[in-house]
Amino acid sequence: MLIRKGECHGCGECCETVNITVVRDVTLRQHGNREELERYLKYRGIRVVGEDRENNYLFYAMDVPCSQLNADKTCKVHGTPEKPLLCLKYPTAPDDIKACGYYFEKEGSFLKK
Repeated sequence: MLIRKGECHGCGECCETVNITVVRDVTLRQHGNREELERYLKYRGIRVVGEDRENNYLFYAMDVPCSQLNADKTCKVHGTPEKPLLCLKYPTAPDDIKACGYYFEKEGSFLKK
């Protein structure tokens, strides 16, 4: 199990994209195959950014900035009860945001983003 360490540096990169998790086998059955799914989603500005075959997930991303993101990439609701729980929990696993102040440790070692 990975344990999140570090702190938010306020880079705002995680606030510029909406991430969606879907059931892999159902989605692929609906679209016929991964190529057809990706073509369909591409026309709508959605990317397949990963999959977890073991847990039967596909991961999508859409470039939709949060309405609470200021021009300087700070959060208008940071530190208030209005900040969504998902935002407080993010990230729950390593991702590709280089500026993020969070990293994950496993079994005494660490995985830096």
